[in-house]
Amino acid sequence: ADYHGYKSDLTRTFFSGTIRQNAHCYELVANAQDRAIKSISPGRKISDLDRIARKVLNEKGLGEYFGHALGHGIGMEVHEEPGISSRTGSRLKPGMVFTVEPGVYLPGWGGIRIEDMVLVTDKGYRVL
Repeated sequence: ADYHGYKSDLTRTFFSGTIRQNAHCYELVANAQDRAIKSISPGRKISDLDRIARKVLNEKGLGEYFGHALGHGIGMEVHEEPGISSRTGSRLKPGMVFTVEPGVYLPGWGGIRIEDMVLVTDKGYRVL
């Protein structure tokens, strides 16, 4: 979506057919996203968010299937700095808008990604 030149980004997963085999993976990805989002506060290192989400998936044996950064900045372009990854050393500041989008991609089956945009506020965050 585009509103007065500002972009939006959102990903949702849907299932077709029987999902019993990997339905638990959706819950784990949702939990990884929830924990990362709840850790957002001004001054926090960006790399911490990525680490928190990966820890959830690593603990359940899915870490090797999460092969991309946790998110990215968004504004006048869909993909902007900063990258929300383990390699980003900068810190969160009020007014920053970025995505939080953990995902796992299981060979021979498919993928699960949940993406939301988040605003860093003076005291924490707001999911947009």
